[in-house]
Amino acid sequence: MKTLLRSCAAALVLAVPALHSRAQTGPELLLLPWQEEQTAQVVGNMSYQDTETDRAGFDLDLTRLETRGRFRLHPGSSYDPVLGYDYTHLDLNTSDPMLPSRLVDVSLAFGGQLGETDFGLGWGDWRVGYTVGVGYAGDVPFHDGDAWYGLGSVFAVQAIDRDTQWIVALQYDGNRSFLPDVPLPSVTYRARYNDELAYALGFPFSSLTWTPDERWTVLLRTALFISVTARVEYKADAGLVFFGAFEREVDAFQLDGDDSSRRLIFSQQRLEAGVRVTLCDNATLVAAVGYAFDQEFERGYDTRDTNTVRDLEDDVYFRIGIEVGF
Repeated sequence: MKTLLRSCAAALVLAVPALHSRAQTGPELLLLPWQEEQTAQVVGNMSYQDTETDRAGFDLDLTRLETRGRFRLHPGSSYDPVLGYDYTHLDLNTSDPMLPSRLVDVSLAFGGQLGETDFGLGWGDWRVGYTVGVGYAGDVPFHDGDAWYGLGSVFAVQAIDRDTQWIVALQYDGNRSFLPDVPLPSVTYRARYNDELAYALGFPFSSLTWTPDERWTVLLRTALFISVTARVEYKADAGLVFFGAFEREVDAFQLDGDDSSRRLIFSQQRLEAGVRVTLCDNATLVAAVGYAFDQEFERGYDTRDTNTVRDLEDDVYFRIGIEVGF
């Protein structure tokens, strides 16, 4: 029965990006494919930019630290539970009184398989799974009760044939930047048109992957146009992959002592170019330079209604990262 779930895993890579990326504490915790005999995956990134607040004139050194990982607790079992985490730390080195010195978002989740069912509708067998977790997003780690939030999802995947799948999910994320208090349903149809083109169409997630040959890959993902990723990769010889990317990212945090219905929301768009180097079978290193723009801190419950706190000047940033699996 696990074969069906694994045959659909690649579809979820494209079709279920969260509005606020939680690749290891959302449905992807269970459904992203594993390499053979791999029991753990860990990714870490650090980026830095020297900028200032627009018009206010305060210097701001923005350092972004991110790590995420997942761990199979009983590899090879029919249940195959997985534990995952996500951690984001924004260090704001500034004297601006309108901004905190740091912002932290950390979450932990557990996922497992519920089995297979046809839901009594005669639509064939669906593989069903779940995730459940908890997180904290604030400026003073673990001090503000309003900064704690819950995570949870239930999802089902049906393989129509080898190249087409239906994916349905219901996901709750108490710190999502859009409708955080509402369980968000999704319905996605994923298909592989040919060996070069695969796509996923649905609400609220859609994606496109094009591999015109063995060296080039083009990827586009959107989630209600709040989160957007566009990426081009070129595989060179000697384990080198050159890439260019555009990303739009939005993060939300609860400030200590602030109104629980008002959060500090940081949005940023990035253009980036870099290289990924294979160090060994289990590790790769990433180095990139980028340009961050349309950066702003806002206050509001979610992105539907916000007031600007500070705009940041557009500026160059540098990023290094590592990916490890074992």
